[in-house]
Amino acid sequence: MLAALLAKDVQWIGISDALIYAIIGFAVTFVGIFILIFFIWLLGKVVKQTSVARSKKKTEPVKETPVEVPAASDEIGEEVRVAIIAAIAAYYAGENSSCEFKVKRIKRI
Repeated sequence: MLAALLAKDVQWIGISDALIYAIIGFAVTFVGIFILIFFIWLLGKVVKQTSVARSKKKTEPVKETPVEVPAASDEIGEEVRVAIIAAIAAYYAGENSSCEFKVKRIKRI
């Protein structure tokens, strides 16, 4: 079987033809890789835009009435509590987190 394959007349090509075929092969390969990278990049942009749109749609201002808690002498003042809650809310807003973190009580340990 191997002898039958080798017995066929094989057309030999020159160095210039081989060089042209190699350059065409490299070009086709790089263009194909570039197209794949572009489609993956484009898909990432589309997914990011849809996730941002969903998060903006889900994020609605929640109106809650503050609960009046009598302040004891060893508890933290209301201004400090509000500052802590605002800092935590700003942190989670900057992270684009979907965590629904709510501060109910702040106690000194």
